[in-house]
Amino acid sequence: MAEPSTGPSADTPPPEPILQRTFAHLGRLLPLALVPLATALFRARELLATGRTNGLSLRASFPVYRYDLWSFVDAPSGDGVTVSLPFGAVDPFPLLAPLIGAYVVVSGALSAGYFGSIAAGITTGRFDFVTAVRRFGARMILLEALVVLALAALFLPLLLFPPLFVVAVLAALVVSYLYFPTVYVLALEDRGIESAARRARALVDEHRPLGFFLAVAVVTALCSVPVSLLAHAGPGGAVAAAVVAAPLGLAFNVATALKVAEMADVETAG
Repeated sequence: MAEPSTGPSADTPPPEPILQRTFAHLGRLLPLALVPLATALFRARELLATGRTNGLSLRASFPVYRYDLWSFVDAPSGDGVTVSLPFGAVDPFPLLAPLIGAYVVVSGALSAGYFGSIAAGITTGRFDFVTAVRRFGARMILLEALVVLALAALFLPLLLFPPLFVVAVLAALVVSYLYFPTVYVLALEDRGIESAARRARALVDEHRPLGFFLAVAVVTALCSVPVSLLAHAGPGGAVAAAVVAAPLGLAFNVATALKVAEMADVETAG
């Protein structure tokens, strides 16, 4: 998507705060909020269950993937407060290959259009969702499949050895931190999956963005409180929460893309 710059000169002013840069880009990228809105509404059964349940969800999400309502809200099993961390809950792995395949294809195509458009938007000031799907679709679908297989390999043994759950969660968090720029690098620099993963790992080693990684988790946890209160206020509130969470999730993805672009010395539009 963009070539790395040769680096800032001595006269180059420091970049504006990432929050300010995020809002500067968010206006033109706002149509992309339809993607996190759609992924939230796809889970209609969970949406209804959340709206019909009293309680409060506190969920922290790291900058690894697309954000939507379910990055901020967990439907609790009963009244009261639930606390969820990324990878803190694992649903039974579907055994039906057609359903898995359909999920991978649809989710991968959405990721291609979404992350490809974000990358184009912050680097050129314009984007074309369909063009991004065509350009990155095959790679994003394959990446989605690899992630599903990796998660299955990591968490399926827990069905036989539940005490390993803590170890599995910690391993998932470490891997997530080391490779979280992958999907952004793939789109920003138009790389293949292996090249993007290697580049992401090198960027994390060089820049050590642990503070950003943890800060995003803290801010998402804070945002989850009002979003979850709305989501638990009946079916209408749950739908309204999905609408509110869509641009909010887009903002987190844009902020992460800007951070990765900064780490990779990719020039962004003003």
